[in-house]
Amino acid sequence: MASQDNWIHPSVTTRTTIMIAGADQHIRLDVTNALTASAAVFATFGAIRMVITDPAVPRALVGSLRSLQDKGLTLTLPEKFVLSPERFIEDEYLVTVNWGRAPMCRTVPGGAYDPRYRRHVHWIDVEAGPLTFRFFDRAGHKAFVAELARAGQAARSTLLPAHEKAQIIGTNT
Repeated sequence: MASQDNWIHPSVTTRTTIMIAGADQHIRLDVTNALTASAAVFATFGAIRMVITDPAVPRALVGSLRSLQDKGLTLTLPEKFVLSPERFIEDEYLVTVNWGRAPMCRTVPGGAYDPRYRRHVHWIDVEAGPLTFRFFDRAGHKAFVAELARAGQAARSTLLPAHEKAQIIGTNT
C-alpha cells in the first residue's frame, strides 16, 4: 500500500460555466498575507473560488467584461431576465481557480430556443481560462462587473506587483 506522501495529483484543466443573471451578485473577498510575496485574494462567487495572486488578473477580467458593453454586445440581452439557476450550498466549493497571471479572454454570443419560456433566450459567454462567464441580462452583467472591480481594488491594495514579488523571492533564495 502506497503512502499518501507518494500520491501524485495530476494537473487537470476543465471548463466551468458560471451563469449570471439579475442584479443580486455578490463576491466574497478574503485576503491572506497582505503585501508579502505569498499574498493572495480569495474571491468566492457561489461554488467558484478564485485565488488571485497578481493584481493584473482582475484588471484584465474587468476590462474584458466591460468591453461587452463598449462593443454593444449587451444590447442583445434583456435588462432583467428571470433565471433560477440551481445554486450550490453556501460554502461548498466545487471549483478553485488559481489566477497567477491574466487569462486570454474570448467573447462568444449565444442563444437557443427555450420551450419553458416559449421564446429564444440570448446570452453572452466570456471564456477566460478555465472559467466561462455566461451573462443572461444587462443587470447581472453590470452587477458582476462592479463586484469583480471591487475584487480588483482589493488586489491592488494587498498584492505586490509581479516584478516586486520576483525581487523579494530572488533575495530570499
